[in-house]
Amino acid sequence: MPSLFSRILVGELPAQFVFREPLWSAFLDIQPTSPGHVLLVPAYETQHLAGLPATTLASLGAYVARMTTTVLSATGCDAVNVVVNDGPAAGQVVPHAHVHVIPRRVGDGRPPFSAHHAYAEGEMAAMAEKLRAAWLATPASH
Repeated sequence: MPSLFSRILVGELPAQFVFREPLWSAFLDIQPTSPGHVLLVPAYETQHLAGLPATTLASLGAYVARMTTTVLSATGCDAVNVVVNDGPAAGQVVPHAHVHVIPRRVGDGRPPFSAHHAYAEGEMAAMAEKLRAAWLATPASH
């Protein structure tokens, strides 16, 4: 059975996408640690990063670098957490490899995944739009 993320990627389930490309896509987390929390998800479904095809894995660094710049720009945050929970024992909830890019602010006192932000009506779509604009304005390095 396809993972939740695979179902999102093929359009069976809704999401607020930042971008969609053949190897990687990014969309907003529905239980974000803070507004603008993005999931970078490979099209190829495997539970662990080590299971990704070489081409997909090789492109990951460039996507992470661009997404961190995107999140910093769109949210005005001070820094980001880049988090990979690679397997259930590491806290992975969806069995599909992915990377969290989480906006952080000085003094927010929120360790990653300790609390979740609830988007107000329309706030998630507005944040996705800001992130899409910042993604397009950020030069690709791959």
